[in-house]
Amino acid sequence: MDAWLILFPAFVMSALMIITHTYLGLHVLARGIIFVDLALAQIAALGVSIAFLLGYEAHGLAAQGFAFGATLIAALTFTGLHKIHSKTAREVTIGCIYVVTTALSLVILSRTNQGMEELKSLLNGNILWVRWDEIAFVAIAYGLLVLLHSFFRQQFYALSFKPNTHVRPSLIWEFLFFASFAIVITLAVNIAGILLVFAFLIIPGFSASIIVGSFGMQLILGWTLALIGSAIGLSLAFIADLPVGATVVSLFGMLPIVAIVINYVMKKPRRKYGEETEKPGF
Repeated sequence: MDAWLILFPAFVMSALMIITHTYLGLHVLARGIIFVDLALAQIAALGVSIAFLLGYEAHGLAAQGFAFGATLIAALTFTGLHKIHSKTAREVTIGCIYVVTTALSLVILSRTNQGMEELKSLLNGNILWVRWDEIAFVAIAYGLLVLLHSFFRQQFYALSFKPNTHVRPSLIWEFLFFASFAIVITLAVNIAGILLVFAFLIIPGFSASIIVGSFGMQLILGWTLALIGSAIGLSLAFIADLPVGATVVSLFGMLPIVAIVINYVMKKPRRKYGEETEKPGF
């Protein structure tokens, strides 16, 4: 019973993240800006690090405010990415932002007494100990974002999947897309950690894209794969007393392999009904 009381809230939180993160991850894959979510997660961690250095509790409301402010500034910056036509240049820009913010976080946390422990917490998270009031707050915030993206689904879809056909001006939609990212990641990093946030954003959608082609099917299959992987990963981490984030991410690493196997089996030529194998004659 004790295990159920701990694992069920963590799974509910994971499900909330999977619903929003897989959707955003498919957009990221279509845009060719794979590491923007990792960069935003690290920027959120930088905001928490600054709050921690200033004496605020790392998982408190003030730290959340610092994290959201940092990611919102980043969202404004990333809004201009669509103007960079070279995919390599976009990835290099995102990579530079990620490595610089990571270095800044290390420098800042090195000036605090428990900085390295806090860095470990930011990477791995503590989703097993999530509270129901935290889940309720995240559910409300994510629910509002789902409504926004559902109501304006054509505009957001066109930005990622039909970039040459959307109606100008598009800057407002670009900003709203990355602002949504800022909200989702800020709330998730504080609970789940950077590793799990990145895994939820990219791996389920990528795995699903190996098997199916349409956005809707990729979304449904990505949700399914991620939910199964999360349930197994959370249980394994709890039973074996392993780091939660690292355990779930390690398990998620198997999803693309599973997807490749499924894709191979589905496309493997089958013999027609009634077809007989040729036997050697006498």
